[in-house]
Amino acid sequence: MRTQIAGLLFVCAAASPALMGFSNGPVPGRTGAPIDGGLSCTACHATFAPANSDARGFFRLEALPYKPGVKQMIRIILQHPEAQRWGFQLTARLASNEALKAGTFTLANSFAITCGGGQPAGNCGNATEFIEHTQPLTYAGVTGGVVWEVEWTPPASDMGEVVFYAAGNAANGNLNNQGDRIYTTSLRQVAEADCNLAATPTVTAVRNGASFADSGFALNTLISVGGTGFQPAGTTRPVAAADIYNSRFPTKLNCVAVEVGGQTAPITYADSGQINAQIPTITALGDVQLRVIANPGTANERRSAPVNVRLGDYGPALFRFLPTANAAAIFASNGELASDPAAVASATKPKIGDVISLFATGLGVSEPVYSAGEVLGRNATPRARDQVTVLFNGVVMQASDILYIGLTPGSISGLWQLNLRVPANATPNANNAVALRVGGITSASGVVIPVGN
Repeated sequence: MRTQIAGLLFVCAAASPALMGFSNGPVPGRTGAPIDGGLSCTACHATFAPANSDARGFFRLEALPYKPGVKQMIRIILQHPEAQRWGFQLTARLASNEALKAGTFTLANSFAITCGGGQPAGNCGNATEFIEHTQPLTYAGVTGGVVWEVEWTPPASDMGEVVFYAAGNAANGNLNNQGDRIYTTSLRQVAEADCNLAATPTVTAVRNGASFADSGFALNTLISVGGTGFQPAGTTRPVAAADIYNSRFPTKLNCVAVEVGGQTAPITYADSGQINAQIPTITALGDVQLRVIANPGTANERRSAPVNVRLGDYGPALFRFLPTANAAAIFASNGELASDPAAVASATKPKIGDVISLFATGLGVSEPVYSAGEVLGRNATPRARDQVTVLFNGVVMQASDILYIGLTPGSISGLWQLNLRVPANATPNANNAVALRVGGITSASGVVIPVGN
């Protein structure tokens, strides 16, 4: 089986600081779309130019696959730890010809619509459309980040792939254009596919997604389901950015779903014989039923026979660089692979004193609690609620060498991260055993960290 480790925008023109501070949004064509010249207002908000220069910020679009002619919401997410005022501009184009608009935005809820080609605002006709904030939607004084939701009506028929372009300004609220951070992003989305999987799925195995043992299941644990009929032969479907909506992983991927204890599970990957998913956040422990559902919610829905899965409070397991026994690890300082280069290409062996990050699942719940499928913010650091013991060569690691045990920022809520300093008792030029213990349950033996000298 395979595992996956997987703002305030001002008018860019001469104006007094007071006028700029009360701007109701930018002129058209400032989303960073290449067809519009890639403009994003960094010409006047130039302190941190070019766009996306401050890696502490986060800018993202979320949209579900569209149903032709059916209104849906587009989510615009902008975060920065120092910003106190916010803004955006968004456009939708046909991927086949990005000079053409794709669908229309709804003028409501204090948003504004401007048009390309000199058309009057709010009545764009066939000209390109740009939806943006107005002054009330700059959220003055709000810190950390904001989310806008705008209503978009897709084209009346399937026009193929649609691409959204957006720019955001994480502003410092000083009512001028100095010290603001501009971000740009894009998202490609397709029309919702008709679900017509022909086979009734069969489940042959349910395993912990890190250890691949047929035990070790707890709330929010990442799992791997094996069987047949999950996808057409040869189809490989990992979750993509376009699948994430409302900062959650999908519970249906390529016309297949997984149900655990009567609740649909977040899915991270699917192919014809394997689905990687997450145990839902359900209260019942003990034996629960798991099914795979093809074409969920349609007249052609096909459900597998149920299999029993036993849920406990914990199911600790460390991810590995498969097919090796080496723990999936990176150097915390630069994100480079920390392992044996003879077994893992482009890796470097960590040394005593180096800080590395390991990844695990099944460690219980975090504080604060995140539910299954949630995507953590990039600056979120919820720690393990319960005591997690790290065993290195069978010896309990000292607290001074354990820098963080919590959920992985920017990832799904079932992926835990452990930032550890390779301890002084490590054996250089050898594989060193590592294991986790929580609630009296110890992760599987055989996982190692290759240490250099």
